[in-house]
Amino acid sequence: MTRSTPPIAAALATATALALALTACGSDAKPSEGISGVPTTAPTTAPTTPSASPADSVKRPPTDLPSDLKMVFTWPKTGDAARDSVLNDGEQYMRAIKRASAKDDLKDPAYAFYSRNDGLAYAHNQIKANIDGGWAPTGDDRYYEAKADVFKAGSATLTFCRDQSKVFSKKVKTGEVLRTPADDKSYVLYNLLLVKDGSSNGVWQTSKITVVEGAAQCKG
Repeated sequence: MTRSTPPIAAALATATALALALTACGSDAKPSEGISGVPTTAPTTAPTTPSASPADSVKRPPTDLPSDLKMVFTWPKTGDAARDSVLNDGEQYMRAIKRASAKDDLKDPAYAFYSRNDGLAYAHNQIKANIDGGWAPTGDDRYYEAKADVFKAGSATLTFCRDQSKVFSKKVKTGEVLRTPADDKSYVLYNLLLVKDGSSNGVWQTSKITVVEGAAQCKG
């Protein structure tokens, strides 16, 4: 899967700058348009996903995964409704990307429902790269050490770690699994900038994402 790999310090600085920019500008960001293959209208009447259980009445598309792929998010609820909502919708964004890749379906609605702008483009490119290469994710994917911050103008940031040492690529046609040994790049740091406004279908949509492979703070 393709990933951007800026230095850790630069990535953190970028995330901070993005958060400040959104806080200052409010929630004027609009969903992305014109990305080929992306559902242009996020669904609002799809069945609720079992793994998505925020305390709201939003109808959400499913983000369930095939039986050979597990995504484990080991971050407990904070007790703060807004932050817990960010944690949930950030999780669903990551699940949606893997779901579409595993289903070999660039038109799966979930990733467009949970993202916009650069976050949507990133998801689209990740999924397309897998589909074009004939690969699907399989294995155990672990996410942990999340930190969510909510700002006043409908913006939030979410930072978390990922251990991808036990998730692999599988050839869709043959089922062959490409197993690679764990290394420093197995530990990944994510910084998400999320937006919730009148265009976001009642959810926190990932608007920007920074990904850092080989993140030392995520190893352990």
